[in-house]
Order: sequence, then structure tokens, then C-alpha cells
Amino acid sequence: MLTHIAGLVTRIRGELPIRRDPAATRNVYGEQQLELDVWMNDLLVEALKASKLVSQVASEEMGAVKEVGRGRFSVVLDPLDGSSNVKSNNIFGTIFGIFDRKRLPAAGSDLFAAGYLIYGPATTLVYATARGVHEFVQGGGGRPEEFFLIEEGLRLPVKGKLYGVGGHRDRWIPEVKSFVGELERELMNLRYGGSFVGDFNQILHYGGFFAYPAEVDKPAGKYRLHFESNPIAFIAEAAGGAGTTGKERILDLPPKGIEQTVPTYVGNQDLVERFRSRF
Repeated sequence: MLTHIAGLVTRIRGELPIRRDPAATRNVYGEQQLELDVWMNDLLVEALKASKLVSQVASEEMGAVKEVGRGRFSVVLDPLDGSSNVKSNNIFGTIFGIFDRKRLPAAGSDLFAAGYLIYGPATTLVYATARGVHEFVQGGGGRPEEFFLIEEGLRLPVKGKLYGVGGHRDRWIPEVKSFVGELERELMNLRYGGSFVGDFNQILHYGGFFAYPAEVDKPAGKYRLHFESNPIAFIAEAAGGAGTTGKERILDLPPKGIEQTVPTYVGNQDLVERFRSRF
């Protein structure tokens, strides 16, 4: 399965310079799509179908779960996370979650594996199972299309250094405002780049706390449970961290429609627990 996903990267990188314009469509959430959003979604769905390993695919860019075969796996996708960064050539990537013999929508606690690709200065693949988190980089050794293991058993650093919070500060709920004030007084460094994969990847490597929080006018947050929050929370936990909605573990949330959004707070376990104690 991972080979089928990673095998698309060279084609994707080849299309990045020429699919930057807005598409004539919007996704199920009413958001303007880029040509790249639509193209990457179709590419990934067709590759998963062709693998013969997959029965169902659900994607942020589609309005419903798609039946693609009789394979043992079901896959959830954010094909292009951070699409607003495409024009400015900042970090963006692909998020995926893999379920083994589960029908969609499924609970995050049932994930078999999850991961993401980052199309940065280097293309990296991070994936997790219950047994750990591993990082690969594409290229090197004269074999530019292959992925090489660079970190096995990745763990969040014991002491977090970074924090980042999305949304508008004046709309954050009071618990978020006060907690961010604490982190600032503790001289943690602010990092926010506008893509979940990029922002979480920094937390994974340097430790800390990242959130797209509940806001006073948007209590359910922005991130999609199935395509963003569950896979990233699964990776965070596999690396020794945690993920919460503020009130409960993200992976324990009952699955509803695929459009479901949740407040999302991930990072070092001690920081996540400190934040959760405010509720």
C-alpha cells in the first residue's frame, strides 16, 4: 500500500509547476479548489483502485465514500493539505489514513496505519503504525525515485520547543487564549506555516503544541476529523504524544458523516494534558 502511494510522488512533483491555477469547482465544504487539488485526488483514488488492495476511499475533495474494489483496506485522504501554500511555494503535502477491514466512516481508534508526504525542498514520507513512526526521504544513492529510511522509531522530544495555533486570535475560545499566553511566557517559539502537515512535522521533530482550535463562532473547529485530525493524532500518539478536542481524545470520537470537523490540539503529551485540564 505504501509503495503505491509513494510511487506517485515523482509524477506529483512534475505537475506542481503547471497546476497552480484555480479550478472551476469547489469541494464539498464550499472551498475553491485548485487544478492540483482535483488532479491529485483523481491520481490517488485511481492508484488505490488499481492496487487491488482497497475497497473504499474517502477524500476531502469528494462528497461521498467511493467504492473502488474488494481489497482489505479502506483509505481516507487529504490529497493536497495546505493548498493555499501552492502559489507562494511554501510547504504542503498529502495526509492519509489506512483502515484494515473497516467500512467508512470509521473511528480513529480503528486506524491500522497513517502517514503523510511533504513536498518540500526534500520529499519526505512519514508513516505510523501502532508499533512506531518512521521517516523516509526520496532520492540519494543515485536512485532518485526511491525512498530511504532516515529515522526509525521517531519520538517527540521530551521537552517541546515550538507552538503554533491557526485561526484568528480574537476568535479563539478563552481556554486557547490563556494557554497560548502561558506558552509565550515560557518563551516557546511560534511556528505557523499554513499547512497541517508542515506545522505538525515541526512538532514531531522539535516537540511542542499545535492546534487549529475551537473558535467562538466556529465551536467545531476547521480540521476534518477523518482526513486530517484522526491520521495526525494517530501519528502523534505513536510518537509518544497526544491529540485531543479539548474535551476528549480525538481517536475516540464516534465517526459521523465524512464532512465532520473537530477542534484539534496535538503535540507533546504533557502540553496536551495541561491544555485539556482547562475544560
